Amino acid sequence: MKVIYNRFIPIKGFSAINLFGVIFARKEYNPLSKKTINHEKIHDAQAKEFVFGYFSFYAFYLRYWLKFGYKNNPFEREAYDNDFKPRYLFQRERFAWEKYLNN
Repeated sequence: MKVIYNRFIPIKGFSAINLFGVIFARKEYNPLSKKTINHEKIHDAQAKEFVFGYFSFYAFYLRYWLKFGYKNNPFEREAYDNDFKPRYLFQRERFAWEKYLNN
């Protein structure tokens, strides 16, 4: 994945964000850790599961963020639970984030 370092995206307090398959990272986090890159790649895999791709993913992501908050959002829970596993994306089942909805 392409990583673009800058001073504005994401907002302060976050190191990186995946926007349409590109990782935007704050300059102070250059270089990003492998764990952070893997975290963002998990979000990329999640987004590709939706019929309308990133647009649908961002709509659901916002809905769950408003309902559960950032850390309890099922997309974030899956990514945080597995971002330290470098081979996770090779064994990840489609829609794996759904198992975090009821927990």
